[in-house]
Amino acid sequence: MTRGKAVVYRVSIPRYLLGQALGSRLPWVFWGAPGPLSLRDLPEPQAPGPGFATLRPRLSGICGSDVAIVRGKTSPAQSPFHSFPAVLGHEVLADVVDPADHPLRGRRVVVDPVVSCFVRGEEPCSACAAGQTQRCERRSSKSGIGPGTLIGYHARLPGGFSRRMLAHETQLYPVPDAVSDELAVLTEPYSIALHAVLRRPPKPGEKVLVLGSGAIGLLTLLALRLHGEGAEVHAVARHPHQRRFALTLGASRAYGHQGATVAVQAAVGAELLRPLLGQPVFSVGFDLVYDCVGSAQSLADALRVTRPGGTLVLVGTAGSLTVDWSFVWASELQLLGTFGYGREAGGEHTFALALRDLATPEAAPAAGLITHRYRLEEYRQAMRAHLSAGAERPLKAVFDLRELD
Repeated sequence: MTRGKAVVYRVSIPRYLLGQALGSRLPWVFWGAPGPLSLRDLPEPQAPGPGFATLRPRLSGICGSDVAIVRGKTSPAQSPFHSFPAVLGHEVLADVVDPADHPLRGRRVVVDPVVSCFVRGEEPCSACAAGQTQRCERRSSKSGIGPGTLIGYHARLPGGFSRRMLAHETQLYPVPDAVSDELAVLTEPYSIALHAVLRRPPKPGEKVLVLGSGAIGLLTLLALRLHGEGAEVHAVARHPHQRRFALTLGASRAYGHQGATVAVQAAVGAELLRPLLGQPVFSVGFDLVYDCVGSAQSLADALRVTRPGGTLVLVGTAGSLTVDWSFVWASELQLLGTFGYGREAGGEHTFALALRDLATPEAAPAAGLITHRYRLEEYRQAMRAHLSAGAERPLKAVFDLRELD
């Protein structure tokens, strides 16, 4: 049986407590010997049932949720929907290598990492039957292959931070020749952004704000450019290089310091009102806001700058946050949570739509999001970079495995 290197995440209460106690002062505990990550030599994974293919990853994106789970920043409420230890990596471009008679053997594919009833070999639940596999009702099932929402957070389905991985036939999407490797590996994060925009697309003339210009925020701008014709789109980006990228991908204006406050005043002429305590508030605001950060601060900003009767779409991964929710009832805001991707209103899966978008000339600049590349052996350097500040932090980093075989 062949063996190969893989980056493995192990969870334990002592490691979690160590990170919470020392991580802010000694961040090396997240990637060092005491931490939850290690590079291990693993046997080639064995298919848990029929319909699986063995894949050789080419590029695997490092997601903010990967960094968050290593840092212990994800909500403990989601722990029943994962199983560990697990090989991380759910943003995957790969080649199909086995079985020999697989119709996609030798082809580049991107992987929908959702572990649906189809992947489990079960009769589809109501969500999976409707094509909304991201809401699968068996995510926590201990029978069959066990609990797990996504490849990469599943003990029996290793992710793309590895030499070999598995995926079910229902998870594979062939990559058109017109889409480069660097664009193709963005299919999964772009699908998150696209799904959010398609769940609440802007109407012509609406003023839209995208909060956050990490990879998801910037890809949300691309989705709005391609699917939000007639909308006026603004962006909040902390760093100059992010603001430049935001303008390239379709924002009409991008704001830095005190971005949400400045944006709502510049875009809609909102008057700054001072409450007895706390941050400024406004009587008018944006018609539609996409929060692509998911922090307490970003959500507080989003609530403050959404107009009465407007819509706030939660795109970023939010955990246990303390937020002033009075804006929701006082302004009759509509809140829309989005997670992952699935069958969209037209009947196609988000991945299929995303690959078509990524083949367009408008999407070509998005390849520049990939600012850092690492070998698997450099996982500690990758984690260190993601915990750095400012321009040192990658917009999007990937593990590049193309020269390993």
